[in-house]
Amino acid sequence: MNHDIKTLAEAITHTHTQGLVQSHVKALNFDEGAKHLVVVVDNAGPLHELESKDGDHHLNAGLEKVYGEDITYELKLHSAGQHEREKAVPHVIKR
Repeated sequence: MNHDIKTLAEAITHTHTQGLVQSHVKALNFDEGAKHLVVVVDNAGPLHELESKDGDHHLNAGLEKVYGEDITYELKLHSAGQHEREKAVPHVIKR
């Protein structure tokens, strides 16, 4: 686990939200100039849980402890390229 992700997880006091961060957050991309953080999540289910009212509250509290109160953030789904089903469909159409 990345050191930044571990630090964030330790700052979150809610056990379920902490577990989601430890298990499903793949990267934290922080822009210091804009004080904006992009949280990259590996799966849509945990992404929606972190976006929920309760998940957002606990995640925001942890982020404020680590990055300060003026932090803005967004959650994004990790995309590792094409899905297996996309690879099976030919993309070249001949006429």
